[in-house]
Amino acid sequence: MADVEGADGTAAQAVPGRTTALPGARGPRRVAVALTFAICALPLLIPSGPGNTGLADVGILAVVVTVAAWLRIKAVPVSVPYLLPVGLLMMAGAVAAYHSGDALALLPVVQDVFLLVWCACIANAVRQYRWLLAVVLRAWVWSGLAWAAVLCVGKMANISWMAGLSSKDGGRASLTFADPNLCANYFLIVVALILATSVVRGRWARALALCTVLLAIVFTGSNGAAIGLGVMIVVALVVGLVKRRGVVLATAVACLAGASFAAIAPNVDLNAVGAKASDSIQVLRDSLGRTDESSGSRTELATETFGLYLEGDLLGVGPGRTKATLSGQAAPYIKEAHNDYLATLVERGAVGGVGLAVLLVVVAFRVGRVALWPQDPEVRALVPRPQWLLALCCALAVAGLFYEVLHFRHVWALFGLIAGLDPGSRGQRPYARVPEGRLT
Repeated sequence: MADVEGADGTAAQAVPGRTTALPGARGPRRVAVALTFAICALPLLIPSGPGNTGLADVGILAVVVTVAAWLRIKAVPVSVPYLLPVGLLMMAGAVAAYHSGDALALLPVVQDVFLLVWCACIANAVRQYRWLLAVVLRAWVWSGLAWAAVLCVGKMANISWMAGLSSKDGGRASLTFADPNLCANYFLIVVALILATSVVRGRWARALALCTVLLAIVFTGSNGAAIGLGVMIVVALVVGLVKRRGVVLATAVACLAGASFAAIAPNVDLNAVGAKASDSIQVLRDSLGRTDESSGSRTELATETFGLYLEGDLLGVGPGRTKATLSGQAAPYIKEAHNDYLATLVERGAVGGVGLAVLLVVVAFRVGRVALWPQDPEVRALVPRPQWLLALCCALAVAGLFYEVLHFRHVWALFGLIAGLDPGSRGQRPYARVPEGRLT
């Protein structure tokens, strides 16, 4: 047994050497298998079952059961990150569901519990053993690359079932997500993980992996993902400058970039760009060619949704009842909110809005510490560029303006990963790892 140096430079708890047996190794290996299966199965949302369940939920349930049993045997303290904000959201949702008299409105509250537990399982697993963190990262990156390759091959070969092509989405690919925007959001996370982690080694190998995933995003035709990608790149570059050159230079560069954008943006005719794209190749028609239609429908829907909040009360209309409420009022544009912020206010009322605000603050603090605070050597080796995780969360915050990302399973898996990496978490310490070669 050898002492390791903690983040504060002091001697920390010893970890097993290469030939030392690891107590309770069978439990972690079962957890590793369950985590690998669940992460790889995240895209498997069709065929869907009752309550929008899918094969992905089988993997998540396996993780919950396996991790719960393992942690119970280990008898270690278990934390539930984001419990306060999600608790506020669930309480507001339950009250709004009761107020609406619609029993089905309780289903999203049950889904909140499911996603919170899924998030907590990932956080606790990667905290207990850092090699489980390696398992999660490798499974996520390599399976994401495999799914991107499947989508690209299916799209280029025009194999509908392989690429997830359907008549309602035109030529936009959705793989097994049943929604091109959801699919693109998943691949946006894969892009950030490739850039943040050391899973894909070598400059050319990383470039090839990024090209594959970015091509998959292009085939989804998601304008929201394109905006998120731009936000992610800008934030990552600025944070990287802060770490390398200091706050003053980074602030100057950010201000210069903002001023340049403000000067150029008014001179760009988005309508003309969209019109040209609509007469171009299919990839451009499915993305830039939809700009006018997409932005117009989103604006109209946002206006109608916000009107529901102004005309309603502080309790909300009930989780998942935006579309039904708009239909009952004979609104001209009837659809779900497609906006996390408006949907939370309208459906869960003022308390739900507070819960969402607290959640954003908690995630921001956690991912900020992950990106900027010192980490133990094993984490630094696995996640050498953590600023991309901070940039990703900024992109997801922007994506919440276009669709409801807080319903996405992979987003809560990311939140769990961030909580597990957070060096400011209570009881954080260097974690045990299995001997080299014991897990392949």
